[in-house]
Formats: sequence, structure tokens, C-alpha cells
Amino acid sequence: MRYTGLVDALDAETLRCNVCQWRCELKPRQAGRCKVRVRDDNGLAVHNDGLISAATVGPIDEHRLWHFFPGTQVLTLGGWGYAFPEDDHRGQYGSVPLDEQHRRRLAPERAATFALERLCRGIVWGHSDPSVAHEYVFDLLRTARAASRYTALITSGFLTMEALDQIGHYLDGICLELRAFDDAAYRRLTGVEHWRGILEVAEHAFHRWHCHIEVVTRLHPGVNDAADQIHELARWIRSALSPFTPWHVLPGDAGAAAAAAVARARRTGAEAGLFYVYGPEPGQETICPSCASVVIERSGRIARMTGVQDGRCTCCGADLHLRTSIFKRS
Repeated sequence: MRYTGLVDALDAETLRCNVCQWRCELKPRQAGRCKVRVRDDNGLAVHNDGLISAATVGPIDEHRLWHFFPGTQVLTLGGWGYAFPEDDHRGQYGSVPLDEQHRRRLAPERAATFALERLCRGIVWGHSDPSVAHEYVFDLLRTARAASRYTALITSGFLTMEALDQIGHYLDGICLELRAFDDAAYRRLTGVEHWRGILEVAEHAFHRWHCHIEVVTRLHPGVNDAADQIHELARWIRSALSPFTPWHVLPGDAGAAAAAAVARARRTGAEAGLFYVYGPEPGQETICPSCASVVIERSGRIARMTGVQDGRCTCCGADLHLRTSIFKRS
């Protein structure tokens, strides 16, 4: 059994877990909100360590990382457990299977070897939230970088600064699923009261660890699509991250209302000064913000850089702020 190292002893019986922002304080035989860390006589046991819920090979673009090694193939792994209570009801990877036969294990070294064998340029943690699988994700990222693979997380951003600083050196990209920009909306969608720590983690990843970040927001009419909320979200992306940070605005519900909310949000993003705002439709091109030339074409699952050389537009020479190298730039 593996035990998490990100703990504080509060008294003789109580340990505080510092892996995700819940910072659960656990006494013997108590489980954290993630349901995968349990206090026992030796510490906080990690019951999902090394367990894989899903593994796929496909284009990185499927994860809404469109400016991050465009068109390359990636090995995507996922585990068990979520940080948000509401996701336990919606997601299919919330609880570790009781049947031992359904508990698939994969060593990080084998994952890196498999990625090399399948000619995958990178390894991504998706399908479930990496903030509740920190120990395995840490091992996986280190191993992937040792094999010269790029690394990325699809995440709610609910990990702690301590956890981020452990993996930051080995982390290249983040697809941040930012659910809302309002207390009531975040509480309704996730069950979380205090969500602004997510913003601080994203800013730290961007400025301290030079991670490429793309933001995804799914709009639910009447919940997280209010005009002032969308404006503040777009303004935060521009000021706290960069105007070159891609923002993917998607409908969270079916129907005309959600589609209209997406259209309004895209206009708001452009008016707020974001250069790259994408919607749900397939085949969207990436346009150079300086000369309006097409620099990345997309068709189906295939993305192709047609106007890019060394990260710059071949027509005007503008820096497009793409990530195409495992060597980070400050």
C-alpha cells in the first residue's frame, strides 16, 4: 500500500491531506472526500494508486489542447476518483471497482514504453481528475519526461500548490476545465464553496512553471452564462494568463439556449481582447492575430500546421504562442 507524503500531523490522531484543496482532516478509518485516501494506522493510504480506469491513443486535439503540439498522437490515461462531489454523480470513474478483476494496473515505466512503441509524442492524464491521483501522476510525468515525451493534464485545477510544485518541473500543458466564475454557479455545478484557489493554481502553473494552458468552459443557461460572469472570466484569462491563451467555450446542455450562450460568450471573449476563442463546431481554423492568415487547419480529428515555422506565422513573423517543444520558454 502506498501512502501520500503531502500530509500534516495536526495532533496525535488527526492528519491533514494536502493533495487537493479540500485539505481533509482525517482521523483513523476516515476517508477523504475523494474516497480514495483513507487514514489507517500508518498514514493516509492511497487506494487508487497505479490503477487505470481507461487508456486511449489519439490526437492531442481531442482534449481541447489545440495550440499544444498540434496534430500529434498522445497516450491518454485515467484513474479513479474525482475532487468535486457533483462529479461523483455524473462521472463514470468516481469509485474504485470492488471487483479485483476490474482493477487494472499499469506501471509508469510501461506507460512510457507503450507511448514510444505507438509513436505517441506525449502522455496525458485525462478521463478522471489528476488531483486525486497525485502520487501516480507524479511518477508518470517524471517517467514520461525521461523518455522525452511531452506531458499534460486535463484537470479541474483543484490540486494544491504543494502538489503542483512537486510536478511542475515535469508538466508541459494543462487543459483547465473552469466551470464558472461565480460562487453560486460553482457550488451548483461542483459542490465546491471555495473555488478561487483554482485560479491561483492556474496562474502559478503558467508563471512559475511556464505551463501551456488552455481553458475550457461549458455553459449551462441560467447557471453560469450571466453576462457579467462571462466578462469577468474572459478578463481573468487575459490579465492573469495571456491574451494568447485559447478559450474553448462549449455548450453544457443541448438546445438553442446553450448555443446562444456560447455565441454570446465568444463575442465577449473577443471583445475582452482574447486572440483565440473557439466554439464547439468542427473544422475551426487557427488564425494569426496579426495578419489573419490561417496557421492551423483542422478537419475531423486531424490538425495540420500550414502557416507556422518555429512557432511564428510564416506570413508576418508574429509569435503565435504555440507550444511545440518540450523545452519550456520563460
